[in-house]
Parts: sequence; C-alpha cells; structure tokens
Amino acid sequence: MPLASASLADAVFDEVREERLDTLRGPDSPEGRALGRAVGENVAARRREHGLGLEAVAARSGIRVDLLRALEGGQAVPSLRAVWHLATALEVPFGDLLAHTLFSEAADPDFRVQRADRGRVLLSADAKFRSRVLFREGDPRAPEVYELTLAPGCFEKAEPHAAETFEHIVVVRGELVVVSGDARAHLKAGDTIFFRADLPHSYENPTPEPTLAHLVISYAQRR
Repeated sequence: MPLASASLADAVFDEVREERLDTLRGPDSPEGRALGRAVGENVAARRREHGLGLEAVAARSGIRVDLLRALEGGQAVPSLRAVWHLATALEVPFGDLLAHTLFSEAADPDFRVQRADRGRVLLSADAKFRSRVLFREGDPRAPEVYELTLAPGCFEKAEPHAAETFEHIVVVRGELVVVSGDARAHLKAGDTIFFRADLPHSYENPTPEPTLAHLVISYAQRR
C-alpha cells in the first residue's frame, strides 16, 4: 500500500476511536453494534454488486483490509469519515450505506414527519461543524438533505465525492464561504449555490455568529 494510503488508513483507524460518539452511544451499546452490522452488510452487498474484492475497496478508500473485513463481519463501528470514504470508493450515495439501520426506520415511509428536535446529528472531530440528517437513509426515492450548522470561525474541508456528485446549498442564517476546486463564493442569508462536489471543497463561517444552511446532495445515478 502506498505511504499516502497507509497514512489515510491510520487516520481513519484513529477516527474510529476518536469519533465514536458520532456513531453510537458507547463502545458496547446495542445501538452501536446494530449500526455496525447493518453498515457492514450494506458495504458487502454494494462491493459484490460492483464485483470488487476487499483489496480493491481498501486501495480505493485507504481503509485497511482487516478493518474492512471486521466491518463486513459486523465487528466494527465505522466513523462518519470512514463511511464517506467507503461511499466514495463504492460510488454509491452516503445514505445507501445506512439502509436498514435504526436511522432509516419509519412507521409509514410514504408519509414521514421529522420534528425539529429529531434527526441523527453528525459532528466533526472538533464539534464546530454539525450536520443533521433530514432524509430517510436507504430510501432511493428520498433526496439526500442535511441541515448544516457552522460555529463561528468554523472551517470544514471535504474530500472529493464520487464522480458527478453535486451539492446545492441554501444559506438560511448567517454567512458561508464555499470553495470548490478553484471557484469561491461568499454567501449570505437567502443566497444559494450549486457546485461540483467531486472536487476538493470546503465550507467556512467567517463571522462571529453561527451559520445555518440546508444542503442537498445529488448523484449521477439519480439524475
């Protein structure tokens, strides 16, 4: 494995420990084990659909084969960043890897209300970047929608997603600076932006007040 991939694998492995609170309430919680099993099954299913071996996914994602094997065997709980790396490597929507988890359950999938105090919250390592899931994961009919909250001074860098992935952001409150490749935009409340997310991109709140925005992600296979 190239040195860069090895470094990425080490970083992801560290995040499995450091970002554990993003994915479960505790190392031995029933919720965490159920999540790990479901994500592992989804990863294995998508990998086989694409005709990929573990080594190929490891090379694409930078995650070690032994960790991938443990995940598919239901013996590991991935961090948020690890799931993003896997979704990009498998070229599937992020929500697809969360199908059949407790987060995708709904009493009536065709008429679902999510209250303002509900919705799984994903946090960056420093907790300054907050993303609340507003869609039913694993439902191919549902657009992938997130509520983003950036603390004052927050800067969040994102790696490129799969080819032909796009993001559409609406700033609800505050200001937001978005960079995609060489393009840059400074947005204020009511402004919107549509950009390629298969390039390195970032989000920044340059103000002393929190920023709130809504993000919709679209993928090539869904357009």
